[in-house]
Amino acid sequence: MFLLGILLACAEPEVVRETAYITETVTETETITEEICATIEGHRPCDFFVFDEDGSEVNFHSLIGIPVILDLSTMWCGPCNAAAVEVQNTQDRYPDLVYLTILIENSQGIAPTHEDLQDWETYHGITTAPTWAGSREVITDDPTDGDEFYLRSWPTFYFLDENLKIVGYQQGFNQTIIDDWAEDLTNQ
Repeated sequence: MFLLGILLACAEPEVVRETAYITETVTETETITEEICATIEGHRPCDFFVFDEDGSEVNFHSLIGIPVILDLSTMWCGPCNAAAVEVQNTQDRYPDLVYLTILIENSQGIAPTHEDLQDWETYHGITTAPTWAGSREVITDDPTDGDEFYLRSWPTFYFLDENLKIVGYQQGFNQTIIDDWAEDLTNQ
């Protein structure tokens, strides 16, 4: 018992406080504040790895440094296909941002292959805007779940600044709103 008391007294005391998305670790010598990833406005989503149209593994945080329009879509969704028709045009008009489509499902309702991504890009005339393959693991229907993107309808768009912090969110396709966000993101 006495030895245990000495060990506890010698260890540096540490207190961890959590607020909604901030963790602070406080010791006698320093305070470390670390932002926890979240898919709500003002926060950066957690990093994740998927593959691109070439079958290469890519990670989301590799886009830090450039604003992003993130389009979460499926190949079977009519409004997603309507949005895809405008992807390359939007990317061409706003070359200072990335218009990223993450396809969650192919036309059979399963995670897309890189061949599905290539077919999607060819069919919609997408040449420079990236298309990545996701899965249902990157989405959630619970807005308090900070590890996945909140999604209640197809397509869903997230608008992220150059630090990949979410500045806006849109359910459904509306090109005028996408253009407004693209203009805002490139003029910051």
